[in-house]
Amino acid sequence: MTPGLIGLPISAVESCHQLYRFSDLIVASAWPLPELPPVPPRGSATPALAIRPLAAPPPDPGEGNWIHRWPENSGGMSLGRSGEGNGFLLRFPHLADFVISEHGRAIGAWPAPETSPETLRHLMLDQVLPRVLAHRGRLVVHAGAVCVGQEAIAFIGDTGRGKSTLTGSFYAAGNSLLSDDGLELAHKESATLVGPTYPSLRLWPDTVTGMFARAPDLAPMAHYSSKRRVILSNVESIAPVPLAAIYILAPDPQDEVAGISLTQVSPREACITIISNSFQLDVTDRHRATNLLTAASTIAQQLPVFSLVYPRNFAVLPDVHQAILNQHCQSPTRDGRGQKKIGVARTIQL
Repeated sequence: MTPGLIGLPISAVESCHQLYRFSDLIVASAWPLPELPPVPPRGSATPALAIRPLAAPPPDPGEGNWIHRWPENSGGMSLGRSGEGNGFLLRFPHLADFVISEHGRAIGAWPAPETSPETLRHLMLDQVLPRVLAHRGRLVVHAGAVCVGQEAIAFIGDTGRGKSTLTGSFYAAGNSLLSDDGLELAHKESATLVGPTYPSLRLWPDTVTGMFARAPDLAPMAHYSSKRRVILSNVESIAPVPLAAIYILAPDPQDEVAGISLTQVSPREACITIISNSFQLDVTDRHRATNLLTAASTIAQQLPVFSLVYPRNFAVLPDVHQAILNQHCQSPTRDGRGQKKIGVARTIQL
């Protein structure tokens, strides 16, 4: 047994751990997590997940017990069997190891000596906890989202495509922020609901300078990156809201883009995009893979999804906003069951 992970039941650590909310889960953490909405300590607040320090580094599972390795542009992490029953070891080389219990109810963390508290929180909040939430049966995607009226719009794109920049620009323009990365999607009756894993916005320094008329308060994200967290005042839990549409940030073309275009994609392409941008822990688990495909397919059939191409220039962002808002106002009418009718693929150019 890995020292320090399963030594106490969750109920026994409530008094010495701080309570936070991640999505709709109450998390008891031995480390302060100021980016998460706090939960007042009271008898009814029973944590669903406990985060504890490991008393010693977790043993290497051995070459035959490694399950999956992610490429560098996806974090460069490795997943293996932890030696604790069916638990997992999620390793970030030279940064930290996380031992996750079989059902995602306990996490043990061992940070490397040079890992800063900000880096440990970044790995925990933006890599580990979303995968644990997905392992517990949720559909969690790499996406940013803001509120437009009573609905939300979401932005999906590979690392470096600018989803945090586009999300942050809507926030700077006065829209309510859900998150810049880490959204839970759920199909409920006639609608797709979206909720943040936690409210977050992480931007490059030049993006902050080019986007905000008045610079917001910033904090380090991780010691190995110059990205900064925008400090959000009065961080609170946000209830899920209806999702109006998803916008896929297309790859930068070889030639300079002359204008802005929105092209509605097929449900098949939308489904593939949702799956390829989803958080997963054990990617070899066929049962969870089947559930992920079912959930993504259902949402892709119900929700309008657009490919978005625009010049990567701060000056053009107001026009991008207007194009998206125009499409949002002209979205297809709902049918008798309250679902949006999805028509043939179409392109809107400005």
